[in-house]
Amino acid sequence: MYITAPKILLLCTVVMLCLSACAPNSGIFAGGDWQSSGLQHQHIRTLAVDFNNPQDIYAGGLLGKLFASTDGGQHWHERSAGLPPASSINALSFDNTGKKLYAATTAGLFRSTDAALHWLAMGKANQPFDYTTLAFDLKVPQTMYAGTAFHGALMSLDGGNTWSSINAGLPPATTINALTIDIDSDQLWAATNSGVYRSDNKGKTWQAFNTGLPSSVVVNSVQPDTVVNGGTRGVIFAGTKRGFYFSQDAGGHWKTSSESLVGTSIHVIYVDFHKPTTVFVGTDVGALRSDDSGQTWSGIGPGMPKDQPVYSLTWGTGDYSQLFAAADDVYLYPGTSGGLTLNRLIAIVIAALFFYLLYRLARRRRKVRNPERTLEQTKGGEERSEKDSVV
Repeated sequence: MYITAPKILLLCTVVMLCLSACAPNSGIFAGGDWQSSGLQHQHIRTLAVDFNNPQDIYAGGLLGKLFASTDGGQHWHERSAGLPPASSINALSFDNTGKKLYAATTAGLFRSTDAALHWLAMGKANQPFDYTTLAFDLKVPQTMYAGTAFHGALMSLDGGNTWSSINAGLPPATTINALTIDIDSDQLWAATNSGVYRSDNKGKTWQAFNTGLPSSVVVNSVQPDTVVNGGTRGVIFAGTKRGFYFSQDAGGHWKTSSESLVGTSIHVIYVDFHKPTTVFVGTDVGALRSDDSGQTWSGIGPGMPKDQPVYSLTWGTGDYSQLFAAADDVYLYPGTSGGLTLNRLIAIVIAALFFYLLYRLARRRRKVRNPERTLEQTKGGEERSEKDSVV
């Protein structure tokens, strides 16, 4: 069989596609890029995944709109009925049962019991509170905490119907950027505009834990390395406007790693429950990943616009195999478009053309080395053609 140039090109392309598919964590069957979910320019600030059905994902934005997806972020529908217009949605969170979804907004606190189709104002929602964050006590049903801008922290024992202030030990007019409960120790952590604070008695009193942090640093996120998920007891991560910090003694002392991201604003820290040594951060310049508990950092993958601020991260889809990032859009990693992105396709075509050029060059060299044989073959072909024509 005579192998033509098009056949060579096709063969090379197939080989490159197979190699791409077999590569670890990449290839046309694994994907390896961030994929836009179609919410461009919605300025998404928070994400929530229904742990009863991880295909159901909710996204809240700076423009006051809430979006819901029931197919892992492939399609979205707005579900803002009952939410105040033009109010930023700062946090979304499910309660312990996963049946009630709460929204912390700049115009109050709201709750939905029907998958975000309708929203009702809760507790002090009629007061001018700017709610910033939510946390639920996984061991005590109906107990939840809320952070506010300039009004400190609040606690509810009845699922958000009534609230009480829990600010003993916090500076006056404190802004709470994030609240996190360490389910191993029952400690309540607060990331504030004046540092890190911890409560060992469910918010009754607070104590500052800022040794090693820059003076008056704004802390955006604080996250324990949960032992239940295989983490290390006493290890706490803090994301600040001046970089990433960690503590190995439950906040007693903070230090930076060899790649501390100094000068980078860290908006959110997300510890991978699949593998606790893997830590993700959302920053002013995109999402980063560490596989050694924050000692070194690398990009996660291409596909997200350069220098895109990321404000929230969460795992989703049926087997929690995709990472979702809240930015100007909602981005999925790895993408579900098959992984054959434009950049990968260009690389495959270039490689195929390279092999094709090698093939052409090899043919030319054979002709130069055997000119007499080539001439004989040509004459032989002409003689056979003449005989055939005579016959």
